[in-house]
Amino acid sequence: MKYPRKLENNDIVGITAPSAGVGKYIDEYYKSIENIKNSGFKVIETENVKSKKEVSSSKKQRVKELNDLLLDDNVKAIVFYRGGYGAIRTMDYLDFDEIRKHPKWIVGYSDVTTLHLALQRAGMESVHAAMLNSYWMTRRPDSAAITVSDALFGRLKGYHINPHPYNKLGEVTGKIAGGNMTLISIAEGTSYNLPVDDNTILFIEEVGENMNAADGMMQQLKKSGKLGKAKAVLVGNMTRIRDDEDPWNITPQELIKRYTDELDVPVVFGFPSGHSRPNYAIYLGREVHLSVREDGVDLKFL
Repeated sequence: MKYPRKLENNDIVGITAPSAGVGKYIDEYYKSIENIKNSGFKVIETENVKSKKEVSSSKKQRVKELNDLLLDDNVKAIVFYRGGYGAIRTMDYLDFDEIRKHPKWIVGYSDVTTLHLALQRAGMESVHAAMLNSYWMTRRPDSAAITVSDALFGRLKGYHINPHPYNKLGEVTGKIAGGNMTLISIAEGTSYNLPVDDNTILFIEEVGENMNAADGMMQQLKKSGKLGKAKAVLVGNMTRIRDDEDPWNITPQELIKRYTDELDVPVVFGFPSGHSRPNYAIYLGREVHLSVREDGVDLKFL
């Protein structure tokens, strides 16, 4: 696995939007740029970030601006402004063999899951973390911004997480792969589908879907063999999962537990990453040690 060097003060961070643009939140955007500069970085902004459209710009422009940042050796990290939809439409135009020659940290989540999956397929680490539209908005950054800075500066060592009644105890070492369940599902059948082997710790999170859709995505993970192959499972934030069609009358965590109960591996519920807060940064593709005990969970990046 190839990973970029840790950042230093005054390194250049690229800001772009291969999915949705700033829209009406232009004032908040300028504030976030000011605050990321105050965190010790220089910033390059692409034109599409400031778009008011649901998809930030034409596919041609999004691809060009993303490629320009990916292949620029002066840019040490790319932090996406927000998710939304559209990243998948750029994938056919990104040369990951070439991108490997210009290693840099890619930071984002939600729609950026598509890019994370492709980077892992290409043997490159990346950072699953909150984007600019959800942090660096105040003079006092929240935990999302702090953990992103820690990840980029190489200070992120791991997390201690409170126990959860649905956890399954155990201890393993492996590499984290995954992200948003909807984007994982969409990527099935493509060349950048979720990479799972016998050293994979599977991470999943979701927002805004209904229970039927969540069950369908869990069925896909199970019947593709990927759930059963995972060395451990991290269940992240499950936010605004609706139970308004053929009511299940259970929580999304209870739904997922029905699947993880069939596994003989460590399982963590309430992992603080994904849509909602807290949304902690995690290295995808990095070797980690995971210990799930009665008194809590320790995840250490190695």
